[in-house]
This record gives sequence, C-alpha cells and structure tokens, in this order.
Amino acid sequence: MAHVTGSASHREGAVAERGGGSPASSAVYPGDPRYEDLALRRRNERFVQRPACFRVVRSTDEVVAAVQWAVDSGRPVSVRSGGHSLENSVGEHPDGVIIDMTGMNAIHFDPDRRAVVLESGATLGEVYRTLYLTWGVTVPGGWCHSVCVGGHIQGGGYGSLSRTHGSVVDHLYAVEVVVVDEAGRARAVLATRESGDPHHDLWWAHTGGGGGNFGVVTRYWLRSPGAEGDDPADLLPRPPASLTGASSCGRGRICRRSRSGG
Repeated sequence: MAHVTGSASHREGAVAERGGGSPASSAVYPGDPRYEDLALRRRNERFVQRPACFRVVRSTDEVVAAVQWAVDSGRPVSVRSGGHSLENSVGEHPDGVIIDMTGMNAIHFDPDRRAVVLESGATLGEVYRTLYLTWGVTVPGGWCHSVCVGGHIQGGGYGSLSRTHGSVVDHLYAVEVVVVDEAGRARAVLATRESGDPHHDLWWAHTGGGGGNFGVVTRYWLRSPGAEGDDPADLLPRPPASLTGASSCGRGRICRRSRSGG
C-alpha cells in the first residue's frame, strides 16, 4: 500500500484496511500528526523509527489484523512493546510496519488457568505495583520500571530477586503469540508449559532465547512451577518484607534507607 497523507485520504486508507468489518488497529502514516511522536518514542534519541506506518493495537484481534495486513501487502513487521530501548532493535525497515503494543497493558488474574495475565505493553513498574498491591506477590524481573514485559520476559529478564527465584521466564506458564502459517494466514496461538500441549515447543521458544522472531507476543500467563490452589497470592513469589538500598540525599551524599513491601 502506498503512503497516505492528508486527512481524507488517510481515513479512506484506514477503512480499506479493515476489510469486511474485521478488527483493525489505528494506522498512522507519515503526514499524520501522531507519526512524529511515535517515531521519536524511545530512550535513545540517536535512533529514529520511520516505517511506512505504525499500527497502534489494543487487542489480540487487532494484532492479528495488523499482521495479516502486513503479510498481504508484503511489508516486513517489527514489534515494540512501548517501553524504553537503548538499541535500534525496532524500525530498521523504512518500508515496514511497526506494531506498537502500548495500548495492551492490562494485568489481571485468569481463574481458569490459575495464572496472572500480563499484556505485552505493561511496564515492569506497572507489573510490580499491581502484583504487590493486589495480591502481595512479585516476579524476579529487572529493576528498570520503564521496561515493558513484551521483550523482557521472552528475553530471559532477570533482576535482584533472581538468585532466590530464578529468571522471570521460570514462572512463565503460557504465552499467546500471533503467528503466520504456511498459507500466509495470521492467527493467535496459546502455548503452555503443559507437556501434552501440542504447542509446547512454542512456549519453550519464549523461555529465554530472546529471538522474538516466532511471532507477536500479546499476553503472558505467570504461575510458579509447583504452585497449588487458585488463590493468586499463593501462585507467585512473595517479595522480601524489607530492603536496604542506596539513594542520593542531596549535596552529593549517599544515604542508606530501608523500605518495607515489594
């Protein structure tokens, strides 16, 4: 599809992409006031992302639609969760599509699978705060609050609790991935760590390899191995009751502080 600029043409292009009422994400092209904001949204301003368009998604169905559109139009796909990144790991293709997961940041408990669900656009800060304040639990992820879980979990993220509780992927029970089959059809697949799951290998592929090339991860389910019951307070590690850390107190001094909670 050619670049679309101007408000009327932009609206017509967006309608054409939906195709028969199927779910469609917001498509942002050069010339749209939102484009520059999306192009510059990263920690390292040395790199600027200028793809053919951004697709800002809000649901798994919208991810499927965005991937299918990219496949049908022959455009390469890059994915970003929306958190900070110090490398130019997204947006190398000027004619490609960047799927932005920022709008998918929900955190909730799934009683059927007895696991906490994290959407890929959730930041570690949001995850830690929600897990601790809601259920009194945590995960052994990284320390930087502005990193999103989309890449952090499948990349084998770790942090200050990892010596006690392992890597965050040690607690990964299931993952939802939008893949493309041999016929070029995009669809969402749920893969779990259950040995009898026909998609078990896809779950394994997201337990620390960090390739990110098997599909678009939309959601993670977290439950510690061996955890029993259906109370989320018992299904993930509990944080230490207190910690001691260093912080700047002004005038160049470093003070020691103790904090309770997660």
